[in-house]
Amino acid sequence: MKQVKLIVHEPTLNKVIGAEFILQLDDKANLVDAINAVDRLVGEKDRFPLPEYRSLLHMIYNPVENRFYKQVAVAAYNEGKYMIDLRIDPKRVLPKGAVVILIPAGGCISEWEEAISFDEFCKLVQSG
Repeated sequence: MKQVKLIVHEPTLNKVIGAEFILQLDDKANLVDAINAVDRLVGEKDRFPLPEYRSLLHMIYNPVENRFYKQVAVAAYNEGKYMIDLRIDPKRVLPKGAVVILIPAGGCISEWEEAISFDEFCKLVQSG
């Protein structure tokens, strides 16, 4: 097991469960796994607080192309404070002690992509 810190800047979500999460994850876990862990925490409290989405992962991740939507900002670094580019590979194994900052609607948005339907999202995530 490894510990990873995930910081999510999404005011509506932050009101429900906070902004910082210290997660205990499997050694092979990636950022998608970490976000799923946060979604489980949200599910324990209530429904996902943004009605147009069903989960944080649904809000930010396109499983068809294995990438984050263009409006999503992701910054990550390892224990040595070196940057990790998770934008190019969201399923890259996170190193122990990684810190990830996730902003679902980044500040300098030039393009906005709509999330795929939740039904299609679920089918793709379960199959892949």
